[in-house]
Amino acid sequence: MSTSLIIVILTLVVLLLIGAPVVLAIGTAGIVYFLVEPGMLGSLNIVISTMFEEMESFVFLAIPLFILTGELMTIGGMMDKLVRFTQLIVGTVRGGLAYVNVLASMLFGGISGSGLADISALGPIQVEMMSKDGYKKEFSAALTATSALQGPIIPPSIPFVIFASLTNVSVGGLFIAGAIPGVMLGLVQIVIIFIMAKSKKVSMPRNYEKVTMKRALKDTLAAGYALLLPVIILGGMLSGFFTATEAAAVAAAYSLIIAGVVYKGLNFKNLSQALVNTAKTTGSIYLIIAFTGIISWILSIERVPDMINNLFLNTDLSPLVLLLIVNVFFLINGMWLSDVAQLLLFAPIFAPIFVGLGVDPIHFGVIMVVNVMLGMITPPYGMALYLSSAISGSKLTDIVKASLPFLFGCLLVLLLITIFPQISLFLPNLFDTM
Repeated sequence: MSTSLIIVILTLVVLLLIGAPVVLAIGTAGIVYFLVEPGMLGSLNIVISTMFEEMESFVFLAIPLFILTGELMTIGGMMDKLVRFTQLIVGTVRGGLAYVNVLASMLFGGISGSGLADISALGPIQVEMMSKDGYKKEFSAALTATSALQGPIIPPSIPFVIFASLTNVSVGGLFIAGAIPGVMLGLVQIVIIFIMAKSKKVSMPRNYEKVTMKRALKDTLAAGYALLLPVIILGGMLSGFFTATEAAAVAAAYSLIIAGVVYKGLNFKNLSQALVNTAKTTGSIYLIIAFTGIISWILSIERVPDMINNLFLNTDLSPLVLLLIVNVFFLINGMWLSDVAQLLLFAPIFAPIFVGLGVDPIHFGVIMVVNVMLGMITPPYGMALYLSSAISGSKLTDIVKASLPFLFGCLLVLLLITIFPQISLFLPNLFDTM
């Protein structure tokens, strides 16, 4: 490893540790290489060309379209309808609103494809409802952060789109492979809530409000339009009617019609705001993609993938043990790197290595995406924890403490997914999307 690469890595780590934005940290670290590596200063034009080459992927068009879909459904009033629908199912049992939190995130995960979008959209509603019902704010915020991790694993999924574009793995295969692991994350959170309610160590109020048949029918029908969206996306992709990018376009058009015509929640002002929010979020993601491309180019020039590959091949460890080691690596990186940045940096390096070791690429894709999502709640710097703290007004340390039982439960799911490939591969094999 050259001195220049060491300086780049140190620059990146220091900037991230002092709280610099991910885009700024990655971009600065990439440019530093050209300043310190002898003979590279005159090649700064590579930075511009590499940035645009990294963003020039047809599959990446799905990202702003899925983001727009979530924005339209949010401002169109879908959040309230999903929450009311989940209340019909579990709202009257002890800890009902905690279950509602998990189920609403599970359902919204099939629409937005983004964990942070889930927290931003559902978080204020869920934390306020739970606080009014007697839950501690830090518990509500912690549950909101952890339940949101299902969003990018249950299809559709922006991280899966990114992983697929970097590794040439089937987007449809990854989408359907994430369904069971995503649901498992939700189920383990539900089990933890049930145990907490039984032990009475955490206040779990019970809502005794009776629901009439008329209201139940009304709430179910209202939420039905939103619940149909994941079916349209997956059904269209699995049947071959459209690609992932085309599915995202269909989803955006559908959400525009439902939010505007059916829910009647759209007007020129909030539609404009949805487009602005989509542009901001997309711009942030695309900048990370562009700048991370520079780091990836540097790693390639420095032959880092070859060094890691040789290290793995020269070890006597089994692929499973290596997967467990890489799991720890991803979780630690999640303390300061975003999910997108981790995927862009490490998917092109590790995916070919593990495929060469006999690991199915779809299985590895699921493992990596689950890993980088769990990194968002890995203390002390998980991004989802920070966002939940900002939304709820609770101290970050209190949220971290309250989130630990859910983090351990999610880690157990990750372990099961890693050890048993068929958890991820059962549905892709069933639908022949491998």
